[in-house]
Amino acid sequence: MTTTFAPSFSRTTVAVSSSSSSSSSSAVPSPLTVLVHSSFEGTSDFFPFHDLAKVGGYTKDDFTFRDLIQDGIDGGPQVDLYLSGCQVRKGGAPDCPTACNDTTLHFGSFETFYNCAALAAIAHWTGDIGTYYLGVEAERNASVLMGSGGTLAGFRARPVLESFAACAVESCTQDQLSAPCDASVMDLSRNSSSRDIFAAMDKFCPELRAEINPDIFGPGVLISYVLQVVFSASLYLFLKIFTFWVGYSQKPAQRRPTSERLVRRLTRIESMIWKDSSALSRTSIAIAATLVEFQEAQCWFVFAVQIASILAIVVNSQEGTFWGEIVVNSAVAFHVSQNGILPMFLVQICLHNEGIRNWHTFLGFCMEYLLAIVATTQRVSFRGSVDLFRGQHAVAACGGNPSPRTYCASSAGVDGLTLTFFPHPLVYKLVFLVLDTVAIAALAADQLAWTLRTHQRTRHWTLGAHGLGRWPDGRLKRHWVRWSGWFWHGLEFAYLVINVLYLVSLSKVISNDSFQANRWSYGQIIAMTVWGPVIVKLFSLILSGPPKNGEGLNAGPPRLRIDNVLNHRQADTADDVMSTSSSGRWIPPPPPQLPLQRKLATPQSPDIEGGMKEADVETAPPRTITIRHE
Repeated sequence: MTTTFAPSFSRTTVAVSSSSSSSSSSAVPSPLTVLVHSSFEGTSDFFPFHDLAKVGGYTKDDFTFRDLIQDGIDGGPQVDLYLSGCQVRKGGAPDCPTACNDTTLHFGSFETFYNCAALAAIAHWTGDIGTYYLGVEAERNASVLMGSGGTLAGFRARPVLESFAACAVESCTQDQLSAPCDASVMDLSRNSSSRDIFAAMDKFCPELRAEINPDIFGPGVLISYVLQVVFSASLYLFLKIFTFWVGYSQKPAQRRPTSERLVRRLTRIESMIWKDSSALSRTSIAIAATLVEFQEAQCWFVFAVQIASILAIVVNSQEGTFWGEIVVNSAVAFHVSQNGILPMFLVQICLHNEGIRNWHTFLGFCMEYLLAIVATTQRVSFRGSVDLFRGQHAVAACGGNPSPRTYCASSAGVDGLTLTFFPHPLVYKLVFLVLDTVAIAALAADQLAWTLRTHQRTRHWTLGAHGLGRWPDGRLKRHWVRWSGWFWHGLEFAYLVINVLYLVSLSKVISNDSFQANRWSYGQIIAMTVWGPVIVKLFSLILSGPPKNGEGLNAGPPRLRIDNVLNHRQADTADDVMSTSSSGRWIPPPPPQLPLQRKLATPQSPDIEGGMKEADVETAPPRTITIRHE
């Protein structure tokens, strides 16, 4: 699907006043209707949180700048004018006769550029062609734009047309847009006829394919977005299948009394009734460790996406060749920024539901949510974009302003991608406003309650007879456990569904040209491999299991091995062997030291030796201390 974007304006805006119009097929001129609107919505700032639907073609009443210009000069019975144009002085009254004869003002804003073209078209169709005539109502409506003493009938169109011809020809040679100008535009001169100039003006504003910033939506980054969603959903499904299988395979244990039944959670050691070396044990530890490490990796990845998206909307939105391209880049950046936290919500809810809680992961998750809120408040300034184009390619024939094509060109799709926000941007907006708010409040309450009931300084705090951080007890406990269970499972399922929809949205973006060789760069390859360590470690833990705490130096997790060496629980014999391996002969490690002996005097029979005897007593080796990291 090829989408067409353009900033919108409403054709139903209330007019200041209007005259009645009638259509007639006879040669008798008909009255021309002139409507005056306060402002043009298409030149307002682009606010992705509210205007995202306009980018994907989800609205039906949007017109491009090109459509507006064509509608204003095509000789139709109605012409729209805008009070926001023809501003000679800031805050002053509009004066189109003066603004249209000054090239700096004429091409300084889109509203003025359009008003001058529409007024010239009115003079052409009422004076030169004679298709329409100006009634009293049309004159009165347009008088608010004509300055002091100016009239609609007295507007001079020829200077406006000559200025446009000179500006258009020079713009086509300097604006460096991807589409060249039509031959009818390049053939213009100040001496061209009014009919030729209007015909060229009709084709002046092009339809261009927008180029997405590869740092926002390049092939490697796109694959990374897809892998993030796929891996989070896969972890969730794998976790549910695993816990279901554990419950099914341990059915005999569930026949015990209710008070002795085991809690089936990854962090509950009571539930691990299988041996530590079994496949169930390895899988349990692998899933728990991967959930935590994947969430930590997501924190850093989404943090980078959020910062880059905010910069893309506010700062780097100043990078673009035309207004439509800047808007498309900002829309895509906002889409991945707002929805990049959806996999994080799914994994975080799984962690809390499984009883795996720690503050550094939770705070990182909360920071990404706050950055997503900041991203929703950003907008792109149309005036700032025009100033950007003016600084990049100022055209002398246009009064030192940018080429009008930079802000009147419409975006006809995206180069190499099929832009869509499946199923509809409103769905993601409601998820962010409602579902994310409920989830973050529940997660924060659960994290705080867990801290109050487990921290050594707060676990004894009570409010009356009720301990802080503990949920209802007594008769309400059964109902609370059932309700909270359904609540968390419902949240998990809701985020699974919305993550699947987001995954479909990302996959529908991909086209045949998305992964062409010229789109790959050094950064794209790095972005694609960001989830590699987590995925590889998951399968490593499942296949070989976690390291065990044995007597060897390489046993146990890395921190425990280092701790054993530093505290002299184990001699660093492996390093001694490795240090001598380069000499060409193998030197065996020193034999283990015998247990320390001490002399202890024991009484003997006086008949034998009549005294005391010293006996050798072996002292037991120090007890091995096992450190458990939860």
